[in-house]
Amino acid sequence: MARKTREELNEICSQLKVKTLDSWSKYHCYKQDHWEAFLKYVLHEKEDRTNGIYAVSGGYCHDIIEKLYKGEVKYEDMIDLYEDSLLTMNIAELKYDRNDAEKNEKIANKYENCVRHFFRNHNVIKQPHRIEHFITIRISDDIVLQGYIDFLFTEKYVDEDGNERTRIRIVDWKTSTRYTGQKIDAECGQLVIYAEGIRQALGIPLEDIVCEWNFLKYVTVTYEQKNGTFKDRYVERNSIGESLVNTAKMWLKHFGYEDDIDSYVDTMILENTIDCLPDEVREKFVIKDCYVEVPLSEEKIDELKADIIETIHDFREKEREYRETKDEMLFWQDVTDADAYRLATLSGYSRKLHKPYDTYLKEQEMFQNNTDDEDDDIESSNEEDDLLSFLDSL
Repeated sequence: MARKTREELNEICSQLKVKTLDSWSKYHCYKQDHWEAFLKYVLHEKEDRTNGIYAVSGGYCHDIIEKLYKGEVKYEDMIDLYEDSLLTMNIAELKYDRNDAEKNEKIANKYENCVRHFFRNHNVIKQPHRIEHFITIRISDDIVLQGYIDFLFTEKYVDEDGNERTRIRIVDWKTSTRYTGQKIDAECGQLVIYAEGIRQALGIPLEDIVCEWNFLKYVTVTYEQKNGTFKDRYVERNSIGESLVNTAKMWLKHFGYEDDIDSYVDTMILENTIDCLPDEVREKFVIKDCYVEVPLSEEKIDELKADIIETIHDFREKEREYRETKDEMLFWQDVTDADAYRLATLSGYSRKLHKPYDTYLKEQEMFQNNTDDEDDDIESSNEEDDLLSFLDSL
């Protein structure tokens, strides 16, 4: 679906009786970094850092998937499109790590091989679907969010009472590291609020909506254990063969392939596959795309709405004050060590524009210089002590 024009968005504002449409991105940006929100949504400052690769790579991956489901490219074309995108990013000298060439190369090999495997082995969703679906979410009388859902589709299922029903599945494609534990709760807000938008639009119960991430760099492996039970494992796509060696060895031995185990294992690791295994062993494994479901509840939605209201109102008040006073310190937020990786690697703004980050770096540089001076003093003192000892010996 094409993005809405300014005229279309203004018409939607009129229909919904709000002055403006906010977005999850705006809310999340302000929650995370007041100054970046100031640059992006108040000053409308263009990002000046062009050598960060993660956002660009994620965008290319989204575009390739979108073209597949729009019928614009064939399945087998996806890997070629991805290789083209890698060439473009390399020519532009985009980096996974801006400060360490060796680390950058290591990350690139792992990241890109995982994504290559996805585009060669993606499990296509065949149900009726929509791509980049525009949605609005009423948060309060004066706050409505807008957004675009990566992918959604409908499917039939049978409930606990044996009734056949239809549910909506919302999918967000992620090229990041797989979320686990508290990270799931910390990152699920966007999908939770999109689920609320779907509920408002269709009037369906929350139980008929499923939200999930598809983590492109991972697969879910379901395998049979020796006791006959099944277990799931999340495995990075570049190490499937290596990760499944122990279970494969067990089944190879069970089916009488003891003499050939080393050969099979070598091929699994070298070719990163289980296709080399005998049929009866290979059938013990099922490998699919990696989906992680987002927990949905009324409590979570209400909690999120309350925080969005408080955050958006705070942003609006600061923006109003800034328009009157031009005091940029209204948006100042000290940078901590916890922010350093995000600002160094993921942010689109350099220290030149991100003043709190520049202050943080200057403090770090000053500390480093002081440490170096202390080291020099110690070294000089040691040299003087050595000289005195030499004179004493004379």
